[in-house]
Amino acid sequence: MRAWRSFIFFIILASQSCPGSIAASEPTGVEGTKRNCIVVTPHGPQDGGDFGPHTPGTKTSGLQEAFNAAKAQAKDVYLSGGSWTESKTVPVVYVLRETLHIPWMQNFRCDSGNCVIHYAPKEGDAVVIDSQMSCTYRFGLIVSMSPGATVRLKPTTAGPDRFKVITSTDFYFNALVGGGGAWPSGEAFNSTLDKKRKWVGTGLLLDGSEGPIDANRIYVTEIVGCERGIHLTHDCTHNTIEATSIHLSQTHMQIGDEDVTPVRARLNRIAVHMEAQGIENAAGAVIHGAENVINLSSEGMAKDREIVFGKHAEHNLVTVARLKGFTNQAASPTNRIVTASPPAEMTTTPAVPAAGAEIANRHPWPIVARVIRPGRVERWTETPVVGAAQTFGGALASGQAIWLNPGDRLAIDYSEAPTWHWKAAQ
Repeated sequence: MRAWRSFIFFIILASQSCPGSIAASEPTGVEGTKRNCIVVTPHGPQDGGDFGPHTPGTKTSGLQEAFNAAKAQAKDVYLSGGSWTESKTVPVVYVLRETLHIPWMQNFRCDSGNCVIHYAPKEGDAVVIDSQMSCTYRFGLIVSMSPGATVRLKPTTAGPDRFKVITSTDFYFNALVGGGGAWPSGEAFNSTLDKKRKWVGTGLLLDGSEGPIDANRIYVTEIVGCERGIHLTHDCTHNTIEATSIHLSQTHMQIGDEDVTPVRARLNRIAVHMEAQGIENAAGAVIHGAENVINLSSEGMAKDREIVFGKHAEHNLVTVARLKGFTNQAASPTNRIVTASPPAEMTTTPAVPAAGAEIANRHPWPIVARVIRPGRVERWTETPVVGAAQTFGGALASGQAIWLNPGDRLAIDYSEAPTWHWKAAQ
């Protein structure tokens, strides 16, 4: 599965010392000057590019020098790539011997062919992006051999408009490969899963611990081989994130953190497909944040781990075509899952509480409490999550339905308890 895609990563190491990398697919030299653009090329600067692997003293194949020059000269950056034909050419690979730090930028554009950025060290992050405002970034494949982040977005410098922030910026990544690699076995051309293999690293880390990451558009075609595919931590808000495929990872997406903080991942719009490919105890979406709108599809997650609501998760809305399993640890029963058909098999009927005691709908979907036997009821009170409680006097009737949204509470005053059945609703 996906062997055609993963073959690229097998030849990365071989291509690091191979002189046959294809030529740049973007005009360089004079043409780059005309476009007010710094150009990185496969053999730059020997092949006419501004920077590249032959940049004197470089540890980043000329990439760090290119971004530094663009910052100093108020220019954009183009990373030359090129097509790859098996047995005839090798992909364009820029090897990082240390972390690539992209400085704070404003009104900046980085464009790229589908070249590979390969991070060789066994520790640390591959690419770290500082504060940004009104920028556009496009990358091809970024591959890491480390348990760190393949890409970490982390604003640390008070740069754009004197803010320490990443905002109003578009990011596109063709593929992010974590330290676990792209092959289930850990060996090229072997798609048999090694169940003892450790899946390490984070594909895309939005780190708002030192400054907000707010109102950006982020698109990733593929994330593979990670301990966590996507992780939003601390102050991450109002972002639109789409990942076409997150696969072969231990936890495919984590929104927020288990320990609640004054600022956290909230009000983001996220759409992802997740596929475990046989990894044991794999989790789909682990949600600790608040008020996020999430569209999911998944295959192969561990039992009850397709969706996990953490203790502090609240007011999140998750849409999934067919729910296969979930865990609800949320203290506030205000999260909601919307499915194509009501998850009847996951809806439990609790015992009728003691007279006058409240019971809450802790399911992450609405339920209908259908009265079977009315008992002897004097009154009942419905208390919504938002709004005032309402009391109804009189008896219940057999077949009567009481609708409860997630978090709504119900108290019944009776001398003889009724019986009921709870049914999932939409």
